[in-house]
Amino acid sequence: MHGTLTLLRHSLGRLRGLVAAMAFVVALFQVLLVRVAGTLQESSGFGGLAAFVPPFVRQMAGEALFTFMSFPGIVCLGYFHPMILAGLCGMVISAATEPAAEIETRFLDAILVRPVPRPAIVIRSVALLLLLPAFVLLAMIAGTAAGLHWLAPPGVETPGARLIASLAVNLWALLVCIGGWALAVAMASRRRSVAGTIAGISTLVLFLVDYLARAWKPADAIAWLSPFHYFRAMDLLMGRPLALSNLAVLLVSGAAGMVVACLVFARRDL
Repeated sequence: MHGTLTLLRHSLGRLRGLVAAMAFVVALFQVLLVRVAGTLQESSGFGGLAAFVPPFVRQMAGEALFTFMSFPGIVCLGYFHPMILAGLCGMVISAATEPAAEIETRFLDAILVRPVPRPAIVIRSVALLLLLPAFVLLAMIAGTAAGLHWLAPPGVETPGARLIASLAVNLWALLVCIGGWALAVAMASRRRSVAGTIAGISTLVLFLVDYLARAWKPADAIAWLSPFHYFRAMDLLMGRPLALSNLAVLLVSGAAGMVVACLVFARRDL
């Protein structure tokens, strides 16, 4: 246990700049979204904004479009915006592929000559993949709360604490799933660049598969393979409860990737 905690502190020190930057960006983005939503609310701009949405987007979004084109919808945008998702997935993949960098630089040789069991390496990475997204999402929640407190127009309907918490938990489960897959790839790789490329491109492909399935029926047959298929942020925005089945799929998939990573690392020749 002492070895795991030492490795965890070392990894947190190396990743603190990236994590702090991501936490600051997402928190600031949420504050600015509240400001944007407030401006649209005061100018009655939501109706005009909906008029500029292309017909095919309206068809894809359905009734969710009108829920999104509201003050709560704009405020919650950061929890499912594609660029935010890309940045957070990149952060998780960077943390998950750290073991591949340690193998490439022979840093693990210096660790394993000490009485440190191999599972401690994987447990360290699993702890990172659980803690780092949680920290960034707590910063996002704090940014949302601060923006609503300072910038929300008086009397406007604001998203409730339960909705914000559900969106954050939903996003955290998605990041754990992506992180578990990336960790399994990293434990089978000798170069971080290879592991990061495989994990990053596969995540992009899975995102595009789910995106296509929303507008193109033939893609429905393989949409279930994508973790983004179970990331239903718009359902939460429309008032539906967080689907525990979707949450379970994401978390079990992430846990499966972490188990595979442990088995691969325990058997591989360093």
